[in-house]
Amino acid sequence: MDFLKDDISLLYHKLLAPSLIGAIVMSIYSFVDTIAVGQSEGVPGTGSMAVIAPIYGLIVFLSILCGIGGSVMMSIARGEGNEEKGNACFTVACLLMAVITAVAWIALLLFKEQTFRLFGANDDVLPKTIEYGSLIIWFLPVFVFTIFIPAFIRNDGAPKLVMAAVIVGGCMNMFGDWFLVFPMKMGMTGAALATVIGTIVQAIIMGCYFFRADCRLKLIKPRHYSKGIRKIFQIGIGASALDLGTIVISAVVNNQILRYGGTTELAVYGVIATIMSLLQALFGGVGQAIQPLVSTNYGANQSERIRIVWKYSFITVIIMGAVFMTLGELIPAQITRVFMDANNEVLAVVPRAFRLHFLVYPFLGVTVLAAYYLQSVMREKASILVGFAHSIILSSAMCFLLPLLTGMDGVWLALPATEVLIAITAFFYIKRVNRLL
Repeated sequence: MDFLKDDISLLYHKLLAPSLIGAIVMSIYSFVDTIAVGQSEGVPGTGSMAVIAPIYGLIVFLSILCGIGGSVMMSIARGEGNEEKGNACFTVACLLMAVITAVAWIALLLFKEQTFRLFGANDDVLPKTIEYGSLIIWFLPVFVFTIFIPAFIRNDGAPKLVMAAVIVGGCMNMFGDWFLVFPMKMGMTGAALATVIGTIVQAIIMGCYFFRADCRLKLIKPRHYSKGIRKIFQIGIGASALDLGTIVISAVVNNQILRYGGTTELAVYGVIATIMSLLQALFGGVGQAIQPLVSTNYGANQSERIRIVWKYSFITVIIMGAVFMTLGELIPAQITRVFMDANNEVLAVVPRAFRLHFLVYPFLGVTVLAAYYLQSVMREKASILVGFAHSIILSSAMCFLLPLLTGMDGVWLALPATEVLIAITAFFYIKRVNRLL
């Protein structure tokens, strides 16, 4: 694929399909786990998955921070015709990823229970949270690798390999969830083990890419480590802040739910959080699909091609968001029954929770896409502002303020209210940026 010369529409669809399929299957890891746990363990198991969600958020945050930050720099360097500089960016990103992952891994191993308490685990769900979460934490570096390295493989022109690795790993995870949780009766441990096995398979397939003759990714000695690290942080923090939000938002929402509701509401949020991780990953898949195209053409000063990519991707996330919102509004109880053996108490909470929460998706898609697009055209400060407003500033404020006015409804409405403000602001800012390219 020639990102500078081939037809934009053709390139967009070639990159979009593997990216979306990869995002779907990647999210199946937690998606299917939640279904298996909910059907076998009931409300406490599903509630524990809401507490586990921030751990996955941390994994994605670290991976996107270094992976997207480094791959944007690599793509721009290649667009400028500088292959050596591109590989230097790749090397710095790998070194930075290794150091940050090691620090996070050790901290989680040492303070496991304290971390789960911070993320909202009460005495009802803590035992099952530890049972599942301990295994995930032990294999954290493998999880990070499988999200970090695809950004570079896609930029190297092999998005189908990423898709194939994720599909094979996802199928292993789905089979493992059924076999280990039900016939083997391993419960939470079986679900976690299935996820680990699927992730290891995925990592092996992706690692084999580096032995292919057409692989251009090389580890070389960079000339300026500190400058490269600084640029990776500046570029990567915008999109990665969206996933940092999974950590912050989940912790805040979990604790607010226990304040204004109880374990039943927490179990419902376990379902909502799992669905949200899938749908946000799909929006992120659109953003990751356009990143090689936008960054490479930005490096080559191809402004019109960049504007066309934004138009295609914006239409894509709007349609996706409308479809997701409609499903949540129309069939909330049916969706919940897929994930858990719901009792009457759960089904009494579900309709209002879903119908308020699912208003978020048309706007969330624009927010996620905007963060990826802005970092791809080197508008790091704007990308950071979008990411942190979504993940920490406005979302946390809404989670605390709205429940004071409307009780439990305010918890469900906090994220939709946040995304309306951010998405509208980001849309008009990008229109301005596109005029100046």
